[in-house]
Order: sequence, then structure tokens, then C-alpha cells
Amino acid sequence: ERAAHRNPVYSRAVPAPRRRAAGVIRCPPSVEGCYVCGPRHPHGLALIFRRRGRLVTTSFVVRRVHQGFRGILAGGLLAHVFDCLTYRVPIALGVVSAVTARLEVDYRRPVPVGRRLRFTARLVRRRGRVFEITARAQLGRAIAGEARAIYVEVPPARILL
Repeated sequence: ERAAHRNPVYSRAVPAPRRRAAGVIRCPPSVEGCYVCGPRHPHGLALIFRRRGRLVTTSFVVRRVHQGFRGILAGGLLAHVFDCLTYRVPIALGVVSAVTARLEVDYRRPVPVGRRLRFTARLVRRRGRVFEITARAQLGRAIAGEARAIYVEVPPARILL
């Protein structure tokens, strides 16, 4: 079993990071406290993102604590997952730092508690420092949501406080 270490951002001990599996996109240190993707958030999802060919993927099972309307995933959380997912596309391509310039989400159907939601994202076009990305969330074969995002590559010093 992995040894625990003291989390500098939060006051509780968290498991030591696991060795990276093939295709796993490493969590940049600047977002380690993120609710969706940060491995150091004490109550977060700690989603793992993988590169599968030209796609970036992740999934999670919707729990009761993720609901907005009773029994349904909160729409803001779906948007947050899309933001973290689409951010991983430029990172998977070797970009050190990028910021969200635009994120549009289309909610196609309610996502019930207890169901596994699978996500995919792909690069549509890159123009210099600008990345256009699309993403999809699926419940089995049904599309639960779609997103379009634009990211801009920036020097890390411009965004890190």
C-alpha cells in the first residue's frame, strides 16, 4: 500500500502519488488542489485522464454528493469536468501551460446518480497558441452533454500566483 504524506494545501494526510500508468496525463502542480482533477483535494473526484490515440478520456460514477436537482448530476459539475478534460488536450500535446478562453456546454440529458459517465475530448484545430477542442459525455451510448472549448497557450509565469 502507498504511504501517506502530509498535504501542504490541506491539513489532512493524502495517499502518496501513484506511479504513472501508460497513457495517463500527469496533473500539473498548478491544479493539484482542483476539485475535479486535483489529487490533493480532500473531497474531490481526483479524476485520472488518459491519452488514447487522438483522444483524452476519463470517467466517474455520479454519487449523491454530486447532485444538484435531486437524483441528478449538477450541471455546473458537468461543466467543471469538461473544463478539466479539455485542458488536458493541449497538455497531452506537450504544452506546459494553457488557459481557458471559452467553454460552451450543451446539456443533452439528465445524468442520474449511480451511473458511470464517460468523457472523451479531441483537438479540432490548432492555430499557433490557440487550441479548439470538442468533448462529449456519454451514459452508455446516449450523449449526456457536449462541449466546445478554446484554450490559449501562455507562459506559466503569467498565470501562476
